[in-house]
Amino acid sequence: MPVELTSTTITIYILLGLAAGTFSAMLGVGSGIIVVPFLTLVMLLPQKEAQGVALCIMVPMALMGAIRYHINPDIYIDWRLVIILSVMVVIGANIGATIAAKASNKALQVGFSILLVIVGFRMLWTSIRG
Repeated sequence: MPVELTSTTITIYILLGLAAGTFSAMLGVGSGIIVVPFLTLVMLLPQKEAQGVALCIMVPMALMGAIRYHINPDIYIDWRLVIILSVMVVIGANIGATIAAKASNKALQVGFSILLVIVGFRMLWTSIRG
C-alpha cells in the first residue's frame, strides 16, 4: 500500500536518504541497517515493505559508492571478487526473497534484529581487541 507523502514525510525521506547514502558509502553498510529500522520503527511500515524499499534503493546507492571507490587511486577493487560475489548474491537474493515471502513480518523483524545484534557485538569485540 502506498505511503502518504506530505511535505513533512518527504522531508523525512530526504534526510533518511542522505543519511543512508552517507553511512553506506562511508562505512560500507547496506541501506538495510539504517533504512529498515527507521521505516519500521519510525514510519511504521511493515517489515516486508521496509525490506523491499531498502533493496530497491540499494542499487543506485551502491552504484554511486562503487564508482567513487573505483576512481579513488588509493583503493584497489578486485573485479574477480566482485564478479564471483555478484553472481552469488543474485542467486542468494532469489532464495532470500522466496523465504521472506513465506515468513511473517514479525519473524523477519526478529531475525533482522538478532542479526544486527550479533554483527554489532562481533564488530565491537573485534575493534576493541585490535
